[in-house]
Amino acid sequence: MVELLEEVLVEGAKEWEHVLVGFFVGKKILFRSLQSVLNKKWSAVGKFSIHTAENGIFIFKCESELVRNWILDNGPWDVWGVHLALRLWERDLPPIRSGFTKIPVWVRLMNIPMEYWTPKGLSHLASVLGTPLYMDLATESK
Repeated sequence: MVELLEEVLVEGAKEWEHVLVGFFVGKKILFRSLQSVLNKKWSAVGKFSIHTAENGIFIFKCESELVRNWILDNGPWDVWGVHLALRLWERDLPPIRSGFTKIPVWVRLMNIPMEYWTPKGLSHLASVLGTPLYMDLATESK
């Protein structure tokens, strides 16, 4: 009986293996607005569908691992100026906000002395907030 249950769970998980779970930080976004904006931003890469869960959680079901990873790798994303926090779907973890342990955000550093305008210097300053991941092209080219 336990083996059968595990088989059912494994089979069911295959349907959701290319899913992202997300929510908007600080504000609610209407479903139609979300769908319209993200279709413009993501649809060139591949197909995806958006589903709602409870408490402002959205499920983004991608047609492939490639699409899912592109979305994750090319963020952070926002809709109407509101940050969309995303994470990978995990089996046995309900789609709730507590599954989010990290949220990538863009940070604008202002009035930085010129001697810090190196990748190492800016990375050092940004590390106060967390682990720096990327630098935009304009900043990188000084």
